Amino acid sequence: MRVVPEDVLLDLLSRCLQLSREVLPALGERGTEPVPEEVRAKYSRLLSDLHRQKRHDTVLADESWEWIWEDRPEFNHLQVYGRLAWLNYNLFDLL
Repeated sequence: MRVVPEDVLLDLLSRCLQLSREVLPALGERGTEPVPEEVRAKYSRLLSDLHRQKRHDTVLADESWEWIWEDRPEFNHLQVYGRLAWLNYNLFDLL
């Protein structure tokens, strides 16, 4: 069974949680507005780094993860926060 090293998972989880904290305050007033480019870039880097781990973990290669790899040029705050919540839960589950 292939697995992502714990230190890599903890780093990804930490970055995911930090980004969630950045997006959360905007949900009430700007939830349906596009996230700022800086937030989108951080989200894209997180996805890219996580995607690179796909070869190390059979769970990440599972079909149920396919939707999360989609990185559109524009996400709103609610979409990003929802995706981050899903990632937080699933990354924690990988520990």
